[in-house]
Amino acid sequence: PWLYTLAFLIALSVRLIGLGTLPLNDAESWLALQALHLADGLKPVLGPHPAYILFTTPFFFLYGGGTNFLARLIPALIGSALVFAPLLFADRFKPRPSLILAFFIALDPGMIAISRQAGSPILAITFFAFAWGYWNQNKPRLFAAFSALALLGGPSIWAGLLGIGITWAIRQGLEARS
Repeated sequence: PWLYTLAFLIALSVRLIGLGTLPLNDAESWLALQALHLADGLKPVLGPHPAYILFTTPFFFLYGGGTNFLARLIPALIGSALVFAPLLFADRFKPRPSLILAFFIALDPGMIAISRQAGSPILAITFFAFAWGYWNQNKPRLFAAFSALALLGGPSIWAGLLGIGITWAIRQGLEARS
C-alpha cells in the first residue's frame, strides 16, 4: 500500500507544481466563471460540466474568490486519485503490473495535461474507472455512485463510452472469427 501512496504523492506533486501560473484559456475561464458566480450567490446558466462546477464552487466560496490555482485544483486532485484505480482490479492484474500501471498513470503526460485543465474530462475518466472497478468487485452501490459522478463529468464521458463500445465490438468480432 505504501507504494501506491508514493505513486499518489508523485502524481499529486506533478499535477500541483506550477498549477496556477498559466492563465486560464477561454473554455477554462467560462467554467470557472460559472463556479465563481455560484459562489457569489448568483444564478448563472450552467454548462454541461456540472461536476466540475459544483466541486469547484465551495473552494471559491471558502477562499473568497477564484484564482487560476483554485480553478484547476479539483481536476488535479481527482486526476491524482486515478492511480488507485488499478487496486480495484487486483483479481485481474498481478500486484507488480498493477503497481507499474499506477506509476505510469502518475507520470503519463496525457493524464497530467488533462488533470491540469479546469474542466471535467479527467473527472469523467477517473469516476468511470472507479465505477468499472466497483462493478468488477460486485459492489453495486459504489458502482452506482461513481457512475452517476462519471455522468456528471460532462459530455466527454460519451466519447469514452463510444470508444470502449467500439473496442468491445471489434474484440467480439475477432473472437467469433477465431
